[in-house]
Amino acid sequence: MRRSLGIGLLALVFFVIGGWVTYQLFNKSAAQRQTVEATVLLERVREVCKLVTVEGEFSEIYHETNLREVTLYLPIPTYWEFPKKALLEVTGRVLVGYNMEQVSIKIDSTNRQITLSNLPQPTILAIDHEIKYRDLQESFFNSFSPEDYTQLNKNAKDVLRKKAYESGLLQKAREQGNGMLAAIDFMAQSIGWEVIHQLPEAKLPDPALVN
Repeated sequence: MRRSLGIGLLALVFFVIGGWVTYQLFNKSAAQRQTVEATVLLERVREVCKLVTVEGEFSEIYHETNLREVTLYLPIPTYWEFPKKALLEVTGRVLVGYNMEQVSIKIDSTNRQITLSNLPQPTILAIDHEIKYRDLQESFFNSFSPEDYTQLNKNAKDVLRKKAYESGLLQKAREQGNGMLAAIDFMAQSIGWEVIHQLPEAKLPDPALVN
């Protein structure tokens, strides 16, 4: 009797150990099968000449609601609305300055003059943003698709762009640009040269017209 009990306990111990080993091996195998694949494609390289004079950091809570109307016949036509909602926290950095690619510089050594033409207006050069999805709610007939997430990302970027215009960053960039031109004038005059600026009409974009 005792011998049978001992054999049973020993079998139970081996069964538990075997189960534990199997569990560990399975988890390890499952972990080893997790892979990350990434493909980076360099599509184009081109030379640019852009001058960043102002940088702004923004944080915004963005909320978007989409309603889809569905007609159900029960048996008479009945209209139902199926919403989907997204609550996002958008943070980003907006770089404002000048695209200098079209600037023309002419040097007249005889008259000791430097003419700067095609001077650009300040503009948004880049928006580096990050999105955190705080809440996503969807319905049976109105769920989020990959295209929806792409559009949410674009809309969030547009929110930062509009905030940058409304915050006066472009005006600050213009003041910085004027300060740089004044410094160039001072250095040229100190060595007996004259700098001539051919400036376009100074007009900043209207934030109300920015999409």
